[in-house]
Formats: sequence, structure tokens, C-alpha cells
Amino acid sequence: MSRLYVVRHGETEWNAQGLLQGSSEVPLNERGRVQAVSAGVSLKGVVAPGAVIVSSTLGRAWDTAQAVAHEVEVPVVHADARLIERSYGVWEGLTQAERDARYPEEVLRWNSRREPRIEGYEGHESVVARMREALDEWWPRAQGTDLVLVTHGSSGRMLMLSLLGLPTHTHAVGNLENAAWSRLVPVADAPWCLERHNVNAQA
Repeated sequence: MSRLYVVRHGETEWNAQGLLQGSSEVPLNERGRVQAVSAGVSLKGVVAPGAVIVSSTLGRAWDTAQAVAHEVEVPVVHADARLIERSYGVWEGLTQAERDARYPEEVLRWNSRREPRIEGYEGHESVVARMREALDEWWPRAQGTDLVLVTHGSSGRMLMLSLLGLPTHTHAVGNLENAAWSRLVPVADAPWCLERHNVNAQA
């Protein structure tokens, strides 16, 4: 049976500094590059031979995917812009303290599991729609092996919640840490099964 691996990119300086990253183009830092190799080592011998690896087009995910592909000995990484991180609009590049100070009402909405009304923000439904569309295209190509999607924290979590039949406004699935992965398998006439979650999370 084919399996789906959802992999988050390694650390960036914005991650390290607590800045909300979203769809901004921020490269891996030195620790993130080490983590990307670690993710590949963690997946080596776990992912089926000849796996199909598809990456977000943002550089931090693409570089992580290349490191993973090298370790699991897959020669080609495919790019798909539908796997990018959601846009957080005007919140991107801000710390939590800065968001609290500048957008207190919208932060309260966010903390109460409602979506913020801020410029440039991409809602849950939009994220799920494009992530599911990408999965629907790539999944048939991975039959007989595994599909590895290298993506981002929020986009990856939205996809997993959707596949598991869970409301996307909940945190029923915990965050996927930098360079960690989760494994899901389809179940007949039911939502998918989350077999592993947040494997290889860094301390």
C-alpha cells in the first residue's frame, strides 16, 4: 500500500527569531540545513524505493526536499507551488509581541480559533483546497511506492486535518516541527489514518 509522508522544512532565521513566516521567501539557516539532512536520514529505509518527492516552491522547502532526496536516493524532486505555506499577509515578519500590540482584536480572534481579518491572509478553506488538489494529482503517480510532500507547518497541518476528517479550525493535530514528518495511509470508506506524527522533531 502506498503511504503519504508530510515533511516540514528545516529551520530558518525567522523561525529561530519567532517571526511569523508565512509565504515570505526565507532560506534555511545553518541549523536548518543540518536538520534537512537529518530528516532525510530519518526517512532512509522507511520510505519505499522510488518514492515520488514533491516540494513547495519556496526555497526552504525545496532545499529540504533536495537533502531528503539525496539521503533516500531519489534522483528527481518535483516542484508544486500549491504546497507553499499559507500567506499571513501583514502579520508576516512580526513577532508574537508585535502582533499582540498592533492587531489585538485579530489576535484574540486567532486565539479563539477564528480566522483573522487582516490584509493578505489566506483562509483555511483556500489552503485545504490547493493542498488537496496537489495531493489528488500526485497520489496516483505514487501508486506502488510512497508520496513525500515537503511543505510547511500550517499548510501541512491543514492537509492532515482535512484527510483525517477533522475541522480545520481545531488543533486536534499538533504542530509539525522543523524537519519532522508524519505518515498517513488511506482507509477504505473512512478518513485517512495518521500512523506517525512529528517524527524526527528536533530538541
